[in-house]
Amino acid sequence: AGLLERREDGQGRETLRVKVAEIDWIDAAGDYMCIHVGKTTHVLRGTMKELESSLDPDIFQRVHRSAIVNLHRVRKLRPHANGEYFLTLDGGQELKLSRTHRDKVELLLNTAPRATA
Repeated sequence: AGLLERREDGQGRETLRVKVAEIDWIDAAGDYMCIHVGKTTHVLRGTMKELESSLDPDIFQRVHRSAIVNLHRVRKLRPHANGEYFLTLDGGQELKLSRTHRDKVELLLNTAPRATA
Protein backbone atom coordinates (compact mmCIF):
# COMPACT_ATOMS: atom_id res chain seq x y z
CA ALA A 1 0.00 0.00 0.00
CA GLY A 2 2.44 2.64 -1.22
CA LEU A 3 -0.23 5.11 -2.35
CA LEU A 4 -3.44 6.22 -0.76
CA GLU A 5 -5.84 6.88 -3.61
CA ARG A 6 -9.40 8.10 -3.31
CA ARG A 7 -11.70 9.29 -6.04
CA GLU A 8 -14.86 11.24 -5.40
CA ASP A 9 -17.43 10.45 -8.09
CA GLY A 10 -19.88 13.15 -7.00
CA GLN A 11 -20.15 16.69 -8.26
CA GLY A 12 -16.56 17.58 -7.35
CA ARG A 13 -14.88 14.57 -9.02
CA GLU A 14 -11.80 15.10 -6.92
CA THR A 15 -8.87 12.67 -6.93
CA LEU A 16 -6.39 12.40 -4.07
CA ARG A 17 -3.07 10.56 -4.40
CA VAL A 18 -0.76 10.60 -1.40
CA LYS A 19 2.28 8.44 -0.66
CA VAL A 20 1.30 6.57 2.50
CA ALA A 21 4.83 6.81 3.94
CA GLU A 22 4.54 10.62 3.83
CA ILE A 23 1.37 10.81 5.95
CA ASP A 24 2.09 12.26 9.40
CA TRP A 25 -1.33 11.95 10.99
CA ILE A 26 -5.03 11.92 10.22
CA ASP A 27 -7.89 13.46 12.16
CA ALA A 28 -11.63 13.36 11.75
CA ALA A 29 -13.80 16.42 11.21
CA GLY A 30 -17.42 15.30 10.96
CA ASP A 31 -17.89 13.25 7.79
CA TYR A 32 -14.44 14.26 6.58
CA MET A 33 -10.87 13.30 7.37
CA CYS A 34 -7.92 15.68 7.36
CA ILE A 35 -4.80 13.92 6.10
CA HIS A 36 -1.71 15.81 7.26
CA VAL A 37 1.37 15.47 5.04
CA GLY A 38 4.12 17.85 6.08
CA LYS A 39 2.65 21.35 6.03
CA THR A 40 -0.17 20.31 3.68
CA THR A 41 -3.61 19.10 4.76
CA HIS A 42 -5.80 17.12 2.37
CA VAL A 43 -9.51 16.86 3.15
CA LEU A 44 -11.23 13.62 2.21
CA ARG A 45 -14.80 12.46 2.68
CA GLY A 46 -15.05 9.13 4.49
CA THR A 47 -14.80 7.41 7.84
CA MET A 48 -11.80 6.83 10.09
CA LYS A 49 -12.67 3.14 10.37
CA GLU A 50 -12.64 2.77 6.59
CA LEU A 51 -9.28 4.53 6.22
CA GLU A 52 -7.74 2.80 9.23
CA SER A 53 -8.51 -0.63 7.71
CA SER A 54 -6.53 0.30 4.56
CA LEU A 55 -3.36 1.34 6.45
CA ASP A 56 -0.56 -0.85 7.83
CA PRO A 57 -1.32 -1.31 11.57
CA ASP A 58 2.40 -1.64 12.39
CA ILE A 59 2.89 1.94 11.20
CA PHE A 60 -0.49 3.66 11.59
CA GLN A 61 -2.39 3.44 14.85
CA ARG A 62 -5.55 4.98 16.20
CA VAL A 63 -4.51 7.14 19.15
CA HIS A 64 -7.89 8.69 19.84
CA ARG A 65 -11.40 8.18 18.49
CA SER A 66 -10.75 11.00 16.04
CA ALA A 67 -7.03 10.56 15.24
CA ILE A 68 -4.65 8.10 13.57
CA VAL A 69 -0.89 8.67 13.73
CA ASN A 70 2.12 7.45 11.77
CA LEU A 71 4.18 5.88 14.58
CA HIS A 72 7.41 6.75 12.74
CA ARG A 73 6.60 10.44 13.30
CA VAL A 74 6.23 10.19 17.11
CA ARG A 75 9.14 11.76 18.97
CA LYS A 76 7.94 11.64 22.57
CA LEU A 77 5.12 10.76 24.94
CA ARG A 78 4.17 13.27 27.62
CA PRO A 79 1.89 12.21 30.51
CA HIS A 80 -1.30 14.19 31.09
CA ALA A 81 -4.22 14.00 33.51
CA ASN A 82 -6.42 10.90 33.97
CA GLY A 83 -3.94 8.45 32.39
CA GLU A 84 -3.95 10.23 29.05
CA TYR A 85 -0.79 11.20 27.20
CA PHE A 86 0.17 13.65 24.51
CA LEU A 87 2.25 12.49 21.54
CA THR A 88 4.69 15.00 20.09
CA LEU A 89 5.35 14.49 16.39
CA ASP A 90 8.38 15.42 14.28
CA GLY A 91 6.72 18.63 13.13
CA GLY A 92 5.95 19.72 16.70
CA GLN A 93 2.24 18.85 16.61
CA GLU A 94 0.78 17.42 19.80
CA LEU A 95 -1.97 14.80 19.65
CA LYS A 96 -3.89 13.38 22.57
CA LEU A 97 -3.35 9.66 23.19
CA SER A 98 -6.43 8.34 24.96
CA ARG A 99 -6.32 5.72 27.70
CA THR A 100 -8.20 3.32 25.42
CA HIS A 101 -5.35 3.23 22.90
CA ARG A 102 -2.35 3.89 25.17
CA ASP A 103 -1.15 0.33 25.88
CA LYS A 104 -1.15 -0.77 22.24
CA VAL A 105 0.57 2.40 21.03
CA GLU A 106 3.22 2.25 23.78
CA LEU A 107 3.96 -1.39 22.89
CA LEU A 108 4.28 -0.61 19.18
CA LEU A 109 6.45 2.45 19.83
CA ASN A 110 8.80 0.34 21.96
CA THR A 111 9.08 -2.51 19.43
CA ALA A 112 8.82 -0.77 16.06
CA PRO A 113 12.00 0.06 14.16
CA ARG A 114 12.43 3.83 13.87
CA ALA A 115 12.39 5.44 10.45
CA THR A 116 15.43 7.47 9.57
CA ALA A 117 14.95 10.87 7.99
